[in-house]
Order: sequence, then structure tokens, then C-alpha cells
Amino acid sequence: MPLVGLTAWRGEFPTYAGPQTLDTLETTYSQAVIAAGMSPLIIPNGQAPESAPEVVARVDCLVLTGGSDIDPEMYGNARRRVEEDDIEVDRFEVALVRAARSANTPVLAICRGLQLLNVALGGTLNQDVASPETAHEPIEDGYDPEELERRRHPVLLTTHGILSRVYGSTEIKVNSMHHQGIETLPDDLIAEGHAPDGLIEAARYRGSWWAVGIQWHPERLPADERDPIFTELRQVVTAG
Repeated sequence: MPLVGLTAWRGEFPTYAGPQTLDTLETTYSQAVIAAGMSPLIIPNGQAPESAPEVVARVDCLVLTGGSDIDPEMYGNARRRVEEDDIEVDRFEVALVRAARSANTPVLAICRGLQLLNVALGGTLNQDVASPETAHEPIEDGYDPEELERRRHPVLLTTHGILSRVYGSTEIKVNSMHHQGIETLPDDLIAEGHAPDGLIEAARYRGSWWAVGIQWHPERLPADERDPIFTELRQVVTAG
């Protein structure tokens, strides 16, 4: 059974011992991995970037999960609108991406994961894509989680691309749970999907390394919409 390395989300959470910094992850990720016939392994943060190749060597593929914003220092921009960033986490996860590329280890990058993939390969981010006039509405303080779950917008997928084949369509409806996104793509990434407002919502690596990034959260969608991309990941891994 393929072993999937899942990046953790570092944050401060209430515990019996008071507020604690935890490396954690929503169960929706592990459930999606298990449903696709793979075994999840959560990778703790705070490790030295130099340890990334050894970590990557222990798994069959990586899923870069959602989470906090990436520190703009990682892509050479001034701070404008970032939330709960942690450059120590960013440095380790960028090192994971680069180690995975060197080892030809498949990567599925989700939400923050797509942004991380973009930054690791030399791209930049828009620090706030949310606007009432676009497909990405602002997430206000005190939002209703159920309403956020129901929020959807279309993504147009590239004809004959990986994702249009995986989903069997050139247009899908996805959730919108982010306020940052890709500003410029590096040469090594090719856009595979756009929102109606033009934001890049999906990209893949240009070469033979299987690395696909999507801005939405498939693990939070119903099973028939969740499973295709995770099944594709398993097929890539088992094909060798």
C-alpha cells in the first residue's frame, strides 16, 4: 500500500494544558488518502531543511496540504496581507518540494500546497485575491463554516490536460477557501485551470516529474468529487 506523506499544519490550539503549538491536520486529508487505497503519514514541521531528502525517501508520494500564508520573504516581496505565516515551516516545506523533484517523488499540492509549489520553483504570490467583484469572495470574521463549505465557483480546465482527463470535463465547480493565490508562474509550471476572474487554480510541472497543484480543497468535497485526484495519485505511484 503506498505511503503518503502529508504536511502538517502548525498552529496554536487549546488543550488540557492550556494553549499549545501543535502540528496537526484535518482528518479529511487522511480519509481521502485511505479511500484511495493508500496509507497516510503526517510529517511534523520544525525540521531542518537539510532533513528533507531523508524524509522524502521514506514515503512514496507527498500531499502538500492547506494551511497558513507563506512568508513573502520566501518569494522576495514586501509584506502586505499575510496571516499566521511561519517562515521556519515555509523553509522546511520548500525543501520538501525540491527534494521530491530531485527524487522524482510524486506531489499533489492542495491550496497552500499549490502556492508553496509555485514559490519553491521560483514563482510569486498575490497576497490577497479576495474581492466581492471576483470569483473569490472575502472570508469575513465570524463567518458561518457551513456557508463557506457551500461556496463554489467554476474552474475552466485545459483541454487534454491531466486534470481535464482526471475529471472527465473541462469545467468543474470547486470550493473557495483561500485569500491568496498565484501571481506569476515559474517557467517549470504550466497552468491547467483558471477561475472566471483569471486566477490560476491549477498547475502542473512541465517535465517528467509528476507534480500537480490545485487551489481548491478536494478532500472537503463529496466523495465523487473528492476521489478522482487521489485515485490518480495512487495510480501514478503504483505505476512506478
